[in-house]
Amino acid sequence: MDFSIIVLFVILIVVLIANVVGLYWFGWMLPPLVSGGGPYVPSRPERVDIMIAMAKLQPSDKTCDFGSGDGRVVIAAAKAGAGMNVGYEVHPGLVRSSRWNIKRAGVADKTKIFWKSMWKADVHDVTVMFLYQIPYAMGKIGRKLKEELPPGARIVSNGFILPDWEPVEQKENVRLYVKV
Repeated sequence: MDFSIIVLFVILIVVLIANVVGLYWFGWMLPPLVSGGGPYVPSRPERVDIMIAMAKLQPSDKTCDFGSGDGRVVIAAAKAGAGMNVGYEVHPGLVRSSRWNIKRAGVADKTKIFWKSMWKADVHDVTVMFLYQIPYAMGKIGRKLKEELPPGARIVSNGFILPDWEPVEQKENVRLYVKV
């Protein structure tokens, strides 16, 4: 068999595998959009730092991240001293990735990721909510948080505003809201 045919065959196999993996991964980007959320776009590390600082976390805090992606915000919250930290994510690959990142970061004892829609999340006992969602979802999220969060809960939003909420602090397009 000619060497060039073997090389072409190997290249074809690699391209086919990459396409299958890509279709699987990106195919899971559609459910968040269809269900009223946003696609996975990770928060930059410097933004995560601002979000954590703005939240003024305490050991008594329970944090929640809607669309927790790779787990970076819940991990940062756990490392900053929040007592319990949960994330909701609908992409199964990101759930596995975030669970691995949590174990690797050594915060599995106070961090949990649910493979579940944020719309089905119970946030009645959450004291700090982290958001990085897209504008069309923020209105519905704001209504859910007004109904479910306890008074005094802090909401930290990266990049997008909560309609009908007034921020109490803002830094570099990160906003802090407090439920009254």
